[in-house]
Amino acid sequence: MTSNLPPISSTYRAKLTSSIVSISVFFIVYFTLILISLLLIFLLGFGAVKIIMFHVNYFTVLAALGLFSIGLVVFYFLIKFIFIKSNYSNRHLIEVDQKNQPELFAIIDEIVAETKVQKPGKVFLSPEVNASVSYNSLFWSMFFPVKKNLTIGIGLVNSTTVGELKSVLAHEFGHFSQKSMKIGGYVSQVEKIIFDTVYNNSDFENSLRHGSGHWAFQFAGMISLGFISVFKYILKIFSDFIFKNNASLRREMEFHADAVATYVTNPKEQTSSLLRLDLSNAAFDSSFMFYVDSEQKYLPENLFKNQTSLMKIFSERNNHPYENNLPKVDLGDLTRYNKTKIEIEDQWSFHPETDKRIEMIWKNQTKNLPENNDLAKNIIHGFDEICKALTSKYLTLYSIKNVGEVIDDEEKFLQLYNEKYPYQIISSGFNGYYERHNPVLENIEELIADSHITENQDFFDDKKVSLVHEKTGIESDLYTLNHLVANPKLFKTFKCSGRLYKASEAKILIPRFTKEFESLKQELAENDQQIFKYFYHTAGESDKEILKSKYQKFAMLDREYDIFQNSINNFVPHLQFITVTLPVEEIRRHRATLLRNEKAFKDILTRFIEESSYKDLLTIENKELIKNFLDSEYIYFNNDKYIQKEVDAIFSLVNEYQLIINKVYTDFKVKLIDFQARLEKAS
Repeated sequence: MTSNLPPISSTYRAKLTSSIVSISVFFIVYFTLILISLLLIFLLGFGAVKIIMFHVNYFTVLAALGLFSIGLVVFYFLIKFIFIKSNYSNRHLIEVDQKNQPELFAIIDEIVAETKVQKPGKVFLSPEVNASVSYNSLFWSMFFPVKKNLTIGIGLVNSTTVGELKSVLAHEFGHFSQKSMKIGGYVSQVEKIIFDTVYNNSDFENSLRHGSGHWAFQFAGMISLGFISVFKYILKIFSDFIFKNNASLRREMEFHADAVATYVTNPKEQTSSLLRLDLSNAAFDSSFMFYVDSEQKYLPENLFKNQTSLMKIFSERNNHPYENNLPKVDLGDLTRYNKTKIEIEDQWSFHPETDKRIEMIWKNQTKNLPENNDLAKNIIHGFDEICKALTSKYLTLYSIKNVGEVIDDEEKFLQLYNEKYPYQIISSGFNGYYERHNPVLENIEELIADSHITENQDFFDDKKVSLVHEKTGIESDLYTLNHLVANPKLFKTFKCSGRLYKASEAKILIPRFTKEFESLKQELAENDQQIFKYFYHTAGESDKEILKSKYQKFAMLDREYDIFQNSINNFVPHLQFITVTLPVEEIRRHRATLLRNEKAFKDILTRFIEESSYKDLLTIENKELIKNFLDSEYIYFNNDKYIQKEVDAIFSLVNEYQLIINKVYTDFKVKLIDFQARLEKAS
């Protein structure tokens, strides 16, 4: 163990011990199954020899070979993971060395010296917003010292300072700074064995069923499948327990790697890079998806310039200030809207939640090295050329064709992006009150008739806005509690306001949370009523009627929204059979059910465009799209194959219908709030 680094925690040690025990038990069971398969080879081989010795002819030789093959097939099933080639390719990577990237390697050398780990065998640059250290060979790493490779995402470099980049790389090497981390290789190998023996078998099993036309080998294959099914069942018994156990260990590994990174860098840069990660990732992914959605109309020259542009846009939308030429995301930005009280530890998650990691980081021991606020991209020689090369590699990786207009101007990119994904800002004059709250009033006439004039109050102060987030949080908590009641075996325990409960106690909390939810709902409704009365009584006569009609219209849209949303929820399940491979007769049965339900769906669509409060807000294109479907007589499947044009049309219609409902509802809400904001300025 490296003496100058933080020791592993007692929790980590306990998880490590538990994982070692579970992995040891698994390997004992696994090698026992291998011994059984070898015994099977011996016994069946002995039987095969006896058959041939009894009488040699075509049939006995065939029977002997079939019998002996059963043992070989079962043995191969257990060890086939060794021969499965990884689909991972490094074609999208660029290898760099000390000669062409001296500043980057100086940072790597500093971390290696501090953590006392082995230098990486190779260093690659990738397009991702990430960094990782991986073995050249996961299998052989369990038995021999194996060189590790370091991969650094340019998307990460493009959104960090030099000090932040160092803290991220220190975290990655922190995973290998303790000898106990060796167990990680065994953990990964166990998961690979389980995956390839229990879950990744469809091709192997199909080849046994249909691989040979000869009846003798097909019969032997079916017997082999019987043995394999038993072995799979035995291995699956251990799989869920091992996966959960290993996920728990890996979360502790993350905490420990954070502790190492804090020690050799500083907590401020470590947390700032961690907090910015989601924003940076969203900016990169959104840049890429713009080109995917353009359907080969546009092509990027440099995705990372687009990432930088969208980071600025997203920061403006979320009020993130810029510091050191990068967005500054605070912990409060992550928790501002999260008012949930129910906390369930995700037993399958490999990473702790960001807020928990940051809480621990600030408690870690540190040398508190001085910050380096220079942009990390400035230490990469030929950064722009590397970005362009990685952009091209990334497009190739995802099979994006090299066609379309190349976008090399950021102003044009932003113009096209905003045209394709218009962002509607609800008036900021109301302190974010309406961002997650819909002002639905059903008793407009009663409010108007009320002679009491509402005084100008602060209807939108932080306390009122907090009510909105509390209501959203409790709504989420009620969903979680009901889910726990419906699935009592899914989790053993959960926390509520910091107190530990058994999963079976979830039903006890539901009445309390329901009461709180109704109370918050009522409080917000009363505030909405006071808001309407205030703006109505201060508005001019013509504006009074406009305000009244907008609130009434929005209430009607809200009532009908659930009807139209439910029509989608009820219809879509009848389309699911199209997305999977099924026998022809089963497809025909599903199609008959689909066509019966399509009639009710069309009736709702007819009401949507002809009678609903949405009808006057639809565009000509909206109506034509829906009308074309209403006039259609699709059958979806004919001559034992799908009619692809009709299948594409129904899925496109459902997606567009969903978008239309949401857009009309949101657009009208924005217009209502904007009108109210104009009244506020005029008063």
